[in-house]
Order: sequence, then C-alpha cells, then structure tokens
Amino acid sequence: MLKKMYKEYRLKDITTKIGSGATPKGGHESYQEEGIPLIRSLNVYDDGFRTSGLAYLDDQQAKKLSNVTVQENDVLLNITGASVARCCIVPSDLVPARVNQHVSIIRVKPELVDSKFLSILLTSKKYKDLLLHHGESGSTRQAITKLQLEEFVVSLPHSPNKPALSRFSMKPLPTSAKRLPTLKRTLPTPASCSTAI
Repeated sequence: MLKKMYKEYRLKDITTKIGSGATPKGGHESYQEEGIPLIRSLNVYDDGFRTSGLAYLDDQQAKKLSNVTVQENDVLLNITGASVARCCIVPSDLVPARVNQHVSIIRVKPELVDSKFLSILLTSKKYKDLLLHHGESGSTRQAITKLQLEEFVVSLPHSPNKPALSRFSMKPLPTSAKRLPTLKRTLPTPASCSTAI
C-alpha cells in the first residue's frame, strides 16, 4: 500500500530549471551598495534565507546573469564548499535576484510537487545524507554537479487526483520567514520509502 502512495522521480523530471550562476568580474570589489540582489551560499540555510551579507549588482552585471534570474518559489541549494547541500526557498521580496556559482536554482513543476515540500524533503536527514555523499565524491573539493542534481531521485506522495502534494501549495515566504516548524510537523514525509541514485 505504501509503495502505491509514493512515486520516485528524478529531479530533472519534476523541474523546469536546475542551474547555478557566476561571480561578476572583479569579485567582491565589484558588488554594489544597492541594486539587484546576488544570492550567495552564505545566504542559504536549512532553516531559512539569511539576508546578512547579501550582495548587490548593477543592471549591467545583472544582465550578464539573466539566465539565472530567480523566480518566486524557487528552491535554492548550495552546491559547493563547506555549506554544500544547505537548502531553502527564495524569499518572494528578493525576486528577481541572481545566484552565483555556488548556489543552484531548482524550479519545480507546480503541477507535480510543491516547492516548499521539496525544500523540506531535501533538508530531511535521509536526503541530506545522500546529497552530502554526492558533495564529498568530488576529487578536489566538496561539490554537487548539475548532472548529479538532475539524476537525484526523490520519493513523492502520489495521488491520481492530486499529483505529488500540489494540494499543499502555500503563500510565498517573505524575507523575515526564517523557520518552517509548523510545515515540518504537518506535511507527511517519505522516510520509510527507498531511494536510488
């Protein structure tokens, strides 16, 4: 019965975008006092987005990163360094931010899965451990590749009438929303389901 309630998906099959950005030429010294936000790994935490240290780009810099423009409800995942596998939802008031090369955008197909549910799933111990295993498999540094993310398999609750928790869609998170304790308590988790990579 449990197997019928859950279905395995590769991330590339339930998303419309998986991709990271870049650091503008000049690095830190090129950042602006205000402008379009540039999301870096230091902003992404499992318990929510942190604005401390948020960088900004001017219009010209942002234009060069237009292919990694963040949209409302995007999942953010750190893919390199000591903070690899940290994950959260982008705050709605930061759109249209950009991401650098250390952060990947995961944009779900809302008819298949709710982005906030996926974020919680990826920060659960089972999936966190799998992501960290990928991150530690790099030859020279901790890193998760785009291919590894695309092929990463998750088990999602499935119903013919309500595909993969689309019924749990909620309002966008503001920047001030740091934690999701209520959501974590109320949503079902696929802890007992097997997962393959």
